[in-house]
Amino acid sequence: MKIKIYIITAAIAVMLCLAMLMVDYRISLGILLSAGFSLLNMLMLSASMKTMMKDGNGNYSALIAGNIIRFALLLAVIYIGVKNPQLFNVFGLAAGFTLFMIALIIDALSRKGR
Repeated sequence: MKIKIYIITAAIAVMLCLAMLMVDYRISLGILLSAGFSLLNMLMLSASMKTMMKDGNGNYSALIAGNIIRFALLLAVIYIGVKNPQLFNVFGLAAGFTLFMIALIIDALSRKGR
């Protein structure tokens, strides 16, 4: 994936966090936590897909291990958010998880016009 998508995601996260600071700081912290996870998740997914495409046949055990690690990270972020409600809001966590997909949609729509 291109660095442009990561920059778009980070910019959306920062703008959303600044907007949500007026409502509740816990939403902003939840967005930051889950957006960071989302970026890490997509970096890991991109790296594993590049490896799979380069090898041709692919190492399925490595792909399964990567999926398990990404799922465990997701559960860890949700656990951190739920166990610390004084710091993180669940709505902020949900919004942060979707930011990368929103950036992908924006990138896809901008490419369609070219």
